[in-house]
Amino acid sequence: MNPLKLSSEECSAFGRLVLQYLEENPQTNMSQLAREVDISRAGLGWICRKRSNPDEETATKVARSIRADLTEVARLVHENKLEKLAHSNRLMYATKFGKDSVQIAIPLKDAIAGLNALFQAFHIVTQSVPEIEKPTDFQIYKQAYEIVKRQFLSRKIPRKQHEPRHEPSQS
Repeated sequence: MNPLKLSSEECSAFGRLVLQYLEENPQTNMSQLAREVDISRAGLGWICRKRSNPDEETATKVARSIRADLTEVARLVHENKLEKLAHSNRLMYATKFGKDSVQIAIPLKDAIAGLNALFQAFHIVTQSVPEIEKPTDFQIYKQAYEIVKRQFLSRKIPRKQHEPRHEPSQS
């Protein structure tokens, strides 16, 4: 058993990263790591579980404490959010073709690929933005996750779009 008293099956990929650090650094225990990132021991255990995720500030503190790549941590946190949607059968795409409506389950790997593609697109779009103005990778992943969730994953069938009316031109 590890210092978190969690099995790796209970943990998200982010949580497994924390477990790995604690196992490789036996001089550091869960309580010490929690104090270092300014959360409770129980709070650290909670954010390591599959059904939870840290906010940006906590994820950044944990990443720095365990010497993990901040971009990787941001990716793992937001991929876990998609995994939670998949486990609750909420990775659905809904659309309407003519009079027929269609709902299709989206495979988790496709949703994750979309998340990461949007992340890369944000990086391309913001490459000329001054560094001080750029969003963090966590913020970019958060935006990408929200776009995937809001724009592509919905149980609601979109309403029919009305064609714009064209007024006759007067010459």
